[in-house]
Amino acid sequence: MTEEKIEQPGRRNFLKNAALAGAASIGAVKSAEAAPQPGRKLRIGTIGVGQYSFTTYCWSDIIEPDKAPNNEKNGTFGTPFLNMDFTHVWDVNPEAAQKFADRMDATAVKKYDDMVGKIDGLLFGGLYEVPWQHKLARPYVEAGIPVYLSRPFAYRLRDIDEILDLAAKHNTPILATAKHEHYHEAPALKSKLPGIGTIQGVQAICNSRDFPVHFHTQFMLLQILGFDVDTVSVITDNDMKNKYLQETYLFKGDDKQPPYLCSLQGVSNKDSFSISIIGSENTVSATMVRSPFWQDSLLYRYAPQIIAMQRCFEGHMFEPLDNIRKKTEIFLTGYYSYLERGGAPVKVGSVPVDWQATPPQPNWIDESIFRG
Repeated sequence: MTEEKIEQPGRRNFLKNAALAGAASIGAVKSAEAAPQPGRKLRIGTIGVGQYSFTTYCWSDIIEPDKAPNNEKNGTFGTPFLNMDFTHVWDVNPEAAQKFADRMDATAVKKYDDMVGKIDGLLFGGLYEVPWQHKLARPYVEAGIPVYLSRPFAYRLRDIDEILDLAAKHNTPILATAKHEHYHEAPALKSKLPGIGTIQGVQAICNSRDFPVHFHTQFMLLQILGFDVDTVSVITDNDMKNKYLQETYLFKGDDKQPPYLCSLQGVSNKDSFSISIIGSENTVSATMVRSPFWQDSLLYRYAPQIIAMQRCFEGHMFEPLDNIRKKTEIFLTGYYSYLERGGAPVKVGSVPVDWQATPPQPNWIDESIFRG
């Protein structure tokens, strides 16, 4: 056995329409008012620029480096290479929205749906808004405006089903990813799988200060290994401030591949990930070591996802809507294991659609904003 290292929709309505939605989404955005015009940049609206927002932490410094840095301590990437401008912003905290708008020469809107018809794409940057994303995104999806959903996408299956059903109905492109899903190591490792024989097991390590927001590798592994997971278990001392975390996927296998375990440990170090896929004939591995330089982080750790966002806002789908549903269900199955079963394995497909994982800020948004 040798080791090779790589260097640096079924149950829901949206599944019936997934092929049509994907085809219709490519190259066209439904809303004529919001459709990008040749010769100008894409107009991007964003929701969530206050506490715990990746928009202000790094994404805006890549998208519009001439207006940055929003992250004062680190600086900018240094040169523009995208075709997007932030033009509008809404946040539950109007002061945070105005501060971001002033820096980015954008307009802070008073209501979450005031950007409809004025933007070409909507970017959710925060963590705390996730439990309400299906409501905040609804008017934009209905208008055919492409949307990036912040991870972990939803804390309840019914919520992700609602937004995916709506996206299929209106042929609206949706991107819902963690940044590791866009790293080149994911397709590189996947391309090596036919040459390693049957998979004996998978071992992975990633940085994990909290689950799930900094547990990106759980989604990356699904892009590499597929979504045919039978059970999920999560053992940790604390979902948001953990000192240790162990997530285990049991993949079902098939006639040519026996079932196998994928073991993912969350650890307290700065490196991004280390993955080893052990086969009967070969082992393939990949590791991402974090550079001490912020510009390297912007380029290698954050820019791949930002480029995928731009492709989405131009009308292209990164993956079928079915995949978004599957990885959300797998994530929630793990959370159910931790919260309800003490870390015992839970079968994918068994979590009730109305069961809700505990959000980090359960009172972050006043529900009255959605009533008239």
